[in-house]
Amino acid sequence: MYNSILEAVYQHSKTKKDKLAVADTENKYTYSEFYAKIKETAVALSKIHIAKGDYVVIECSQDIRYLLLDFACEMLGAVFVPVEKKAVEARVIEIFNETKAKCIIGQTDYSAIGTWYRLDNLLAEEYPVDESASGLPDTNDVAEILYSTGTTGKPKGIMLSHRANVAVAENIMYGTEMNENTVEIIPMPLSHSHGLRTCYANFINGSCVVIIDGITNIGGFFSMIDTYKVNALDISPTLGKLLVKIAKKALREYSSRFDYIELGTAVLDDDLKEELKVLFPTTRLYNFYGSTEAGRSCVYDFNKEDFSMCIGYPSRHAKFFVTDENKNVIESSKDNLGLLAISGDMMMEGYFNSPELTKETVIKGVIYTTDLGYIDETGKVYVFGRADDVINYKGIKISPEEIETVAVAYEGVADSACIPLADKVCGQVPKLFIQTEDEDFDMKAYLSLIH
Repeated sequence: MYNSILEAVYQHSKTKKDKLAVADTENKYTYSEFYAKIKETAVALSKIHIAKGDYVVIECSQDIRYLLLDFACEMLGAVFVPVEKKAVEARVIEIFNETKAKCIIGQTDYSAIGTWYRLDNLLAEEYPVDESASGLPDTNDVAEILYSTGTTGKPKGIMLSHRANVAVAENIMYGTEMNENTVEIIPMPLSHSHGLRTCYANFINGSCVVIIDGITNIGGFFSMIDTYKVNALDISPTLGKLLVKIAKKALREYSSRFDYIELGTAVLDDDLKEELKVLFPTTRLYNFYGSTEAGRSCVYDFNKEDFSMCIGYPSRHAKFFVTDENKNVIESSKDNLGLLAISGDMMMEGYFNSPELTKETVIKGVIYTTDLGYIDETGKVYVFGRADDVINYKGIKISPEEIETVAVAYEGVADSACIPLADKVCGQVPKLFIQTEDEDFDMKAYLSLIH
């Protein structure tokens, strides 16, 4: 196991020096070229006085330069703090001030916030490589702080060590069964954990990543696949739906080229699963369960086996167990659900400047979730929703999602929603709302069927 992602790139630059490591729409580098460019970028950062322990806010450019800045920070012992492309000023101000960052690097003008360097200008000059600026980080040092989007409150800075990054990368590498010939295209934003970690996985593996900025240029997407002989794809369910909608015919023609497709970041609905299985009958189709805090901790190939409410098997470095509300480990089953808990090297160090929140979330290296589920005798993990969403009927835990899945399986039902209602006798009872596809829907027949 490597001590850092940078160490893996360094080792591959010696043993796989002529192998293609990374490409975007403008540039491509072998492992030896990539490592040399990282050293050159580290010199550029040292010229603006970036040193060990400094925090550097970097706007995502969704290209190789962004990764060069990431690894240059690793080389200098600085902490990489990414923000999304064209992030709103208020968000950048909050992150910049909380981390007391040394500077901001990006294309958007953030000079009103603090010390700012335009990416193009900073990397335009070629610097002679100064080996004194080169080094490999300690595995326990904080590598980066990934901030949540803040849609449900104040953004949280999730601190990740080099050790955690390597463990997450290996979870992905082994989970997708990467091989030495893997060439994976990533249209996902690299400012967020999913796309960035897929890059890390390929660098640990010694394979190649192809970076593009989304899929709105669908011709460019397929052109990059052809140019670099791409055989793997990393997408979110949202991007998957868009791809199927705008390029179904082309996807059929490219179907046999893909060894695997991996999906994550959100719930994968059954309709998209089925469409992908039809479009890619011989492709491994992976669904990942996880979070920024706990990495990609569970995975399964739903083209191989697919079970309702199942999130798959624990990843290489992840350990799952089930607890009661008091965090006592229990023997779980479909009839005895509990709360999922996760541990492993891929866990975050904690929330930046939030010791109390960290203590609430991580206890002795374990993250206790509010996901209600169980682990079966084969090791597969099942999730039935969040504990505060589950309906408690006479002490029996009922998943609203499970009811909704059954409800929409009936012909003529377009959508459904299940909510709990208070009941004096039963505690709670489920109430189901359905949206029908037309006015001629036979409600009487439907009610007799679901009862």
